[in-house]
Amino acid sequence: MQFTPTEQAAITAHAASLGEYVRQAMTERALTWQREQDAFTRLAERRGISLRDLLRRGRPTDDLS
Repeated sequence: MQFTPTEQAAITAHAASLGEYVRQAMTERALTWQREQDAFTRLAERRGISLRDLLRRGRPTDDLS
């Protein structure tokens, strides 16, 4: 299939915008992961246990009863 120069330019621009979207999404995902890790670490410290022990027990909750 042969694309016209206009179509090629549109495809290139679209690919660039998709690449930027993926970069932004991955950055946000990495930051979210880091915030979650930090929150779990603080929770484990408050409970006096290691992060590994906190996560091994299952999904952590804020129910301290």
